[in-house]
Amino acid sequence: MQDLEIPQEVRSFLEGMLLDANMTLDDETREEMIKELYARLDNYLVTVIVDNLPPEHLDDFIKLNEEKRTQEEINQFLQDKMPNAKEVFARAFVDFREMYLGNIEKARNLSTE
Repeated sequence: MQDLEIPQEVRSFLEGMLLDANMTLDDETREEMIKELYARLDNYLVTVIVDNLPPEHLDDFIKLNEEKRTQEEINQFLQDKMPNAKEVFARAFVDFREMYLGNIEKARNLSTE
């Protein structure tokens, strides 16, 4: 995960999540948290794609990833083949954020009991 290329808009989203979670972190720890969150978000988005992409396009999606196609090519494929792709991804980002912040809140409540 060292040379992870995180798109700026995704980095801003993840940094915002850490701020909303009221985490006080040094720069190195914050960067590690961003990388960890990015990996979790990426896994979550794959699950969302598999759940929402029509089954006849799944093999093509897997092939694009195996061939290490550019993010632009993959995004275009998803826009073309997944109904309501923009709405699906918007909802996925909201859900991911809510899950993360909810888990932080639960962990804090457990530590104060």
